[in-house]
Amino acid sequence: MNKDYYAKKGLVVGIASIIFGFYFFSSTLFTFKSSLIKESGTIENLETYYRHVKSSRGSRSIKSELEFGLNSTESIYILMKNIGQSRYNVRFEKLKKELTISETATVWIKESQKNEYEPTVFQIADRNGKVLYDFEESKSHAKFGFLSCISLGVFGIGLYLRHKFWKKLEHKTVS
Repeated sequence: MNKDYYAKKGLVVGIASIIFGFYFFSSTLFTFKSSLIKESGTIENLETYYRHVKSSRGSRSIKSELEFGLNSTESIYILMKNIGQSRYNVRFEKLKKELTISETATVWIKESQKNEYEPTVFQIADRNGKVLYDFEESKSHAKFGFLSCISLGVFGIGLYLRHKFWKKLEHKTVS
């Protein structure tokens, strides 16, 4: 077993994980309410979809999506969640029912994504201003992903540093 080889692989995986975490999750995680704008209108094409997803390890899970548009914009608003083996997403079905009853909605998105076809949704409110999908709920998925990537990164880099410098430290303390 070549420990040097695995230590170097740990360094590569650690650095890649940290870069991955910042690239994919930081834009959502470090978004503040002050940088969001409101889009309001009548709800169009409100639908919930369930799709089978195959993971890299061969297991299958189900991804649920809540998708809708507003008559005042060209954008499609999509909420996604992996629901494992469940065939029903209670949260999205409840949200769909509430939006159907409301008929109109207000959606908060980043100002920089105003002209994008599928902007990231940070908050949804009904016609009365009651918040149905909260800012913190939208960020909770990014928090988990970001922390997982950073943890894996610190572990990989720590593995490399321990292997690289542990023997040197032992020899200095013995001498």
